Amino acid sequence: MAATGRELPDDVLAVVLRRVPPRGLAASRCVCKAWRDVVDARRLLRADLLPRAVGGIFIEYCQLDSPEFLARPSRGPTISGDLEGFMPTFRRVVNHCNGLLLCDNYGELYVANPATRRYARLPPRPLPCLGEAFEQVECLVYDPTMSSQYEVFLIPLVPEEPETKLDSKTLQSEWPPSSYTMQVFSSTTGLWQEKSLARVGEAAGFATDVNSDYSWKVPHATAYWRGALYMHCQENKFLIRISLSNGTYKVVKTPTWLESTYYPHVSLGRSEKGVYCAMTHGFHGFSIFLLDESCEEMKWMLKHQVDLSSFTRKLRALEESGQRIDEGPWILQDINYNKNHSEEDNHKTVVEESFDWDSDDNDVINTDKMVEGQYAGYAGLLGFHPYKEIVFLNVSLRRAVAYHWNTSKFQDLGNLRPKEYYEIAGDLAEIDMAFPYTPCWLEELPGTNLEAQVDD
Repeated sequence: MAATGRELPDDVLAVVLRRVPPRGLAASRCVCKAWRDVVDARRLLRADLLPRAVGGIFIEYCQLDSPEFLARPSRGPTISGDLEGFMPTFRRVVNHCNGLLLCDNYGELYVANPATRRYARLPPRPLPCLGEAFEQVECLVYDPTMSSQYEVFLIPLVPEEPETKLDSKTLQSEWPPSSYTMQVFSSTTGLWQEKSLARVGEAAGFATDVNSDYSWKVPHATAYWRGALYMHCQENKFLIRISLSNGTYKVVKTPTWLESTYYPHVSLGRSEKGVYCAMTHGFHGFSIFLLDESCEEMKWMLKHQVDLSSFTRKLRALEESGQRIDEGPWILQDINYNKNHSEEDNHKTVVEESFDWDSDDNDVINTDKMVEGQYAGYAGLLGFHPYKEIVFLNVSLRRAVAYHWNTSKFQDLGNLRPKEYYEIAGDLAEIDMAFPYTPCWLEELPGTNLEAQVDD
């Protein structure tokens, strides 16, 4: 008769349980007292290692070589946003998911964990399954509560000016196709493989009607929520929801209100209750929608709408009044400035406050006692808080602010302008892309052994 878990030596049982992902480990802990004692005594179930809190915000600025990192104060381990400090080559971040980043260096793809300073280089990406004329967008999927493994999707998109690149038959075909074939890398196998997703429901239209707009940034156009990948597709018309468990996908139209808005900037994100769509219109208009998936026909629900012009005027007037405004509490690490200055400066570390910043109560801005100024500025989105109904805002490239849309409360995060940035960028100064980062402290990163295979 085979030995049960109770009959296994504790050390052997611990080795087995250590390989179980957190959600399964929590269930294993409930099997019997002996298993619970092993899990608890060896602290195998470490919720503090999972991506459960915002550690900061990665920000790519136009005309700067490397992303900056706006670090949240914490008593825990310090996170450095200097990706070049541990990766061999780096150009830009193309996607992220639950603490891992997908990075590109002129075609080479890397998966990196800034918290543990580990990375894995992927094998060369294959050509698009639907033909070389199609573009490919990279999407990373990683859920450490389910598995230590990750996947990278190369999702084909209709190219710009499709009438000049696609044949007439393809132009008149449904888009996305009923069988959507794409390349997927699995860290389990270490290989790229073709994967076909079956469409559930109707297509968005025809390929000839899809006008691609690659001005949107993938980290703002994707979200992962409960086993599904959401990707906002071309020209703000629709998104696709990929169900990872059964290999199907569904087309979801964007909020119809967007059709009447002039040049809206649309972002997807995960927050407290699911997948949200944020839209900024003009310099101050801001709307938030929640995707209701309770029915077969998914629909967008308007959750909040606000004009932020009064707030931006008040914040600028406060700066111009001569009152001292601190750099923090969140600290911009000035990675580019430190990298490009003297060797002595390069070895200086940013001193960050050793306290746990409260996302509910710290540094609340009392707007009732503030006076509006003449300069309106603008407000842009940095990203969604993944666990609370909060959005992070860029106010006129000067301050980062957390906005609680249920209570209309503002919290000051800190300075958002890198040192000497205007001298470098001039009229091109702007934020190109940003996303909140939730650190994952699990040491294991599958695929680190791929480096030798790629070199061979």
